[in-house]
Amino acid sequence: MRSATALLILLFLGMSAARAGECRATVRPLLLATAPDPAALAAARDLCRAEADAGDADAGYQLALFHLGLGGEWQPQAAIPLIHTAAIAGVPEAQYWLAWQQESGPLLPHDEAAARDWYLRAAAADHRLANARLAQAYAAGELGLAVDARKAAEYRAREARCLLREQAGER
Repeated sequence: MRSATALLILLFLGMSAARAGECRATVRPLLLATAPDPAALAAARDLCRAEADAGDADAGYQLALFHLGLGGEWQPQAAIPLIHTAAIAGVPEAQYWLAWQQESGPLLPHDEAAARDWYLRAAAADHRLANARLAQAYAAGELGLAVDARKAAEYRAREARCLLREQAGER
């Protein structure tokens, strides 16, 4: 009896591991669709919830997108904690989202220093848009940063490298 239970647990864990990371790939086409299929939305949401419950921070971020309008739901109060958790865990898209919202979005209080810090974290993880925003901020002396042409050029070069990787299908 005990070995049967252990076998079932191992089988379940193996099935979970095989599914890990599928959430992002499932959500991406739904984000791009004009009218996503409701059954596909439900299946993707269930998959993301399962992966997030298993500890996948990126799946938590993807799940937050459902709360921010994917499939017609609008519950930002449910999305923000998921995004914050993902950002702290190192998900660059979540870090960028927090930066953007803290800089200029309506869902979080304006906090230029926090926005800058999240942009820096996302840029360090090669988030193209974060690198672009930091290049602009250093060029214009925004986000509490001093004008620094060298840093602006550095972030523009990082942005260009990110774009080349995206075009090559690496990200």
